[in-house]
Amino acid sequence: MRTTCSLFLAIGMAAGVSASIDYSLEEVDVFGTGLTTIGSLETGAAGMQLESIDLSDAQLVTYDNTGIPNFADEVLLGLELADSSGASVLYYFFPFSGENSWGDFGPLDLTIDLLGEDLYVPESGVLTAFTASIWNDGSDESAGLWTGGIMTINLIPAPGAVAILLGAAIATTRRRRA
Repeated sequence: MRTTCSLFLAIGMAAGVSASIDYSLEEVDVFGTGLTTIGSLETGAAGMQLESIDLSDAQLVTYDNTGIPNFADEVLLGLELADSSGASVLYYFFPFSGENSWGDFGPLDLTIDLLGEDLYVPESGVLTAFTASIWNDGSDESAGLWTGGIMTINLIPAPGAVAILLGAAIATTRRRRA
């Protein structure tokens, strides 16, 4: 009975350390002249590794401001992160890759696996999400607008929580053998 309780406690502790951070994309303008901050959050998760990014119900409208339209595949989403040495990294991706036209796009559901990328929440614990267009149409107007969706950043449990879980599993195995 005690070993079962220890194992459940370790699993509960490990599960409690994992986290997800949500950013609403609704009503966020996209410009070709620089990064637009979607949100900047103090996470309390400094140094935690990113597992994945999920987009849910992402919807985008791109505009024709100058007679040469802004295409959906030019719009990116990104995060300010850190690599395994703590150096600053800008990670970005193109949700509507291959959509070389303008207008309404989505809803889009997408998951990006980041486990092999060795990306972490910066030491400050602040996680900043941004959007931009890689093409500047020459106007000072918005290249597009995110009209809906959620970008979720999934973090994996801290190494200490995994160590507790492994310790409980080893203790359970040893007690059963005795």
